[in-house]
Amino acid sequence: YPLCALPPTTMVALSCTGTGERVCLSAEGFGNRQCFLESIADKNIPPDLSQCVFVIEQALSVRALQEIISSNDAEAGKGLGSGHKTLLYGNAILLRHSNSDMYLACLSSSSSNDKLAFDVGLQEQSEGASFVQGSTNPGEACWWTVHPASKQRSEGEKVRVGDDVIFVSVATERYLQATKENSQSIVNASFHVTQWNVSPFGTGLSRLKNQPCVFGNDVLRFTHAGDECLTIPSSWSLESSETNIIVYEGGSVMQQARSLWRLELARTKWAGGYINWYHPMRIRHITTGLYLGVKEDSNDLCLLPKEEATLAATCFYLREVKDDNKVILEDKDLEVIGVPNVRYDDVTVIAQHMETGFWLSYKAYQVKKKNVGLVEEKRLLLHEEGRMDDGCEFARSQDEEARTARVIRKCSALFNSFIVGLEVMINSKSTETFLQDCNLTEMVGSLDDLNNYFVQPEDDLSHEDRQKFLKALRNRQDLFQEEGI
Repeated sequence: YPLCALPPTTMVALSCTGTGERVCLSAEGFGNRQCFLESIADKNIPPDLSQCVFVIEQALSVRALQEIISSNDAEAGKGLGSGHKTLLYGNAILLRHSNSDMYLACLSSSSSNDKLAFDVGLQEQSEGASFVQGSTNPGEACWWTVHPASKQRSEGEKVRVGDDVIFVSVATERYLQATKENSQSIVNASFHVTQWNVSPFGTGLSRLKNQPCVFGNDVLRFTHAGDECLTIPSSWSLESSETNIIVYEGGSVMQQARSLWRLELARTKWAGGYINWYHPMRIRHITTGLYLGVKEDSNDLCLLPKEEATLAATCFYLREVKDDNKVILEDKDLEVIGVPNVRYDDVTVIAQHMETGFWLSYKAYQVKKKNVGLVEEKRLLLHEEGRMDDGCEFARSQDEEARTARVIRKCSALFNSFIVGLEVMINSKSTETFLQDCNLTEMVGSLDDLNNYFVQPEDDLSHEDRQKFLKALRNRQDLFQEEGI
């Protein structure tokens, strides 16, 4: 399968074993621009592959790129619009980080022990020197040339998914490297070579042709009985089994961030392919970052942290009907892009827990709520037979609310650790643990990004654009407020 470098583009994850275990190049973008490595070695510890997705946005010959860089003609920037449809070895490429819409770049900073190495991170289009003054094209630091790591491939051939490649920074002529430093895995641009495997995540063409379909890594809501959805209660807490519960709830929660989930296929190859029947997947809650699952000796569903999210505890697959057939697909049948058969607002799905074979169901309780009285609460559990109405439908979330939910999770985790760190510092009267536990650089970066996230519209916007901007801003503010941040 050749890699596409023009719309509709190919989405890839870059993995390697340069640190001694299989890792993926990953980045966050909000509050932290530096890239890091996400381990994908242990199937029982789920990686956050949503942060590992890069889109191959453009591919140019090095000669064409050099002409654009060296030219002072403002028209030269327009040359970036064209390029190769298929990515070839020897091409210079842009890798856009899917979550943040920023570009993989060789930064000017150097935090490594290797003083000849540069940090690798994300850069916005407007940051750094562009090729052409006044151009919105990314600067030279964002371009990388692709070279074959195997003698079976040569310059000028097509780059295909699954190939081992070497990336070289155009700006610094250093290799994209993954290594270990002080027992910590890091990524930088250095004079040491790392071979990266181009793992397919998904294709732009499949998403363009089948927009109503549900894909791996989609953020969505499980709607039940038409007027309620799968969510955590507003009083949810990880502290005890009484508060760590999952419920069906109706009303305003259907527009709130706490009812958003991500479907994460339990594989690395084609993890952004179609959601299909019998394909193992985890269901991740967006604003907490925890996984839907069950603890040992219990059938009550709860949220589990990453360390406890084993395949046995958290893996589900989707079924069309309830029957006793237990289908276990082989890896060769799973590591494919799949077929478009599960659609939004159209197909009723029943979730089955893989390990136990039990169905995702619920039990109704009478619960006394303050100022309301007795109300019915539907708590989720696994049941051997389930109910007649266990089927759910998927409702697509808006891109904007999905992104805001991710920002909420990031800020919530960061602020909570900061507050806990302050309390420990006050009680112990020592700053040592505080500076170790709290990343102040990331805290300041997040506050800067939050300022930009909630910035007011500029005065020179047209009335229509201003109204759109203000509506999006109000939605962000409402989502944050509803989560208590």
